[in-house]
Amino acid sequence: MSADVLLQGLRTGLTPFLGLPLCIDPRPATGVVLGVPCDAGVINRPGARLGPWAMRAASMGLGSHPMPERLREGRPALGPAAAHGWLDGGNIPTLPFSLAAALETVQATIGAWAMTGCRTLMLGGDHSLTLGALRALALQHGPLGLLQVDAHPDAANGAAWGTDIHHGTWLRQALEEGLVDPERVMQAGLRAPRFDDEELAFLQAAGVRLWTPADLRDPLLALQLKEDLAAVGQGPAYLSLDLDALDPMLVPAVAEPVPGGLSLNETLRLIHAARLWPEPWVGADLMELAPTLDGAEASARVAVHLALHLLS
Repeated sequence: MSADVLLQGLRTGLTPFLGLPLCIDPRPATGVVLGVPCDAGVINRPGARLGPWAMRAASMGLGSHPMPERLREGRPALGPAAAHGWLDGGNIPTLPFSLAAALETVQATIGAWAMTGCRTLMLGGDHSLTLGALRALALQHGPLGLLQVDAHPDAANGAAWGTDIHHGTWLRQALEEGLVDPERVMQAGLRAPRFDDEELAFLQAAGVRLWTPADLRDPLLALQLKEDLAAVGQGPAYLSLDLDALDPMLVPAVAEPVPGGLSLNETLRLIHAARLWPEPWVGADLMELAPTLDGAEASARVAVHLALHLLS
């Protein structure tokens, strides 16, 4: 982070993500980072509405160029510039007690930025808000590919909770609305206990590619993993990362922690697979950081490093 950016923070009291230029009005750029301070779709432990502030604070003093994966063995010493051309667009002004209104605001805001040619990275906020982004981007691009890194399938039938949309149902809604192409949807990190098998049966019938942590670690499935990741990117695609995909020893401050999660390196490998897609992802998000819970500072630091690699 440059001295100019640090001085700007001192003068204004603002903490733009990774020190990116702050710009509230949509305009052409490589991409824009947008906070989404809402957790109206959480059914267990709230607090994700404060996630965007925690991630911005954790990004202060962090460089915008990730260290290359290797510096030897004939590989180039310099990695890609991570955040050149990106802006911080502030927070999407979601109201805290109406999920329907929040989804409309997310859709309108993401849509406005996308129309300028920007890619969008949302910092959440609960995972139900991803539905608003998918609605906006599918209007522009048609059905999207989706790489979802998550402990939960998020395709439940909402009847048990009295609502069709919450942070455990958004993917079912996206599939039923035709926002994503099920043959280009991959879920990685699935391991949460289930009430029954209906959710998995629904996804398998739709053609979604399902991966548990054990599957991801099985060397006999390496070729299938490569093929499934490549399939997601055969057209405009979205990358959604729920922080509960990682092991709660690394990221405890999430609404629904599940033991036995992914390591940081395993998660980064999934993110880096998007570099091989024919065209860059059109939108992404990093959701469910709840800084009111134990381990918030360490969780936010991991989240920021994942976001930095998304921007690269």
